[in-house]
Amino acid sequence: MELTPERLNLEYLQWTVQYPDSIDNNDLRFGQFISNKYVCDSNKDIVSVEDTDIAYEALHTYLELNKVENTL
Repeated sequence: MELTPERLNLEYLQWTVQYPDSIDNNDLRFGQFISNKYVCDSNKDIVSVEDTDIAYEALHTYLELNKVENTL
């Protein structure tokens, strides 16, 4: 499934509510979760980013720079 701005925003909101400490019950960070679930060829190694907000911003910037639009 392709990552879109709308999907990223929904995932981010759900993640921050469920995992305010940035790591889920399986020791995954937000960037790892997104890269496992969606197709996204971000130049930044988003998997290693521990801070949820920083990972979100990097992914959001990637989507903007690549002009990825919502498809839902």
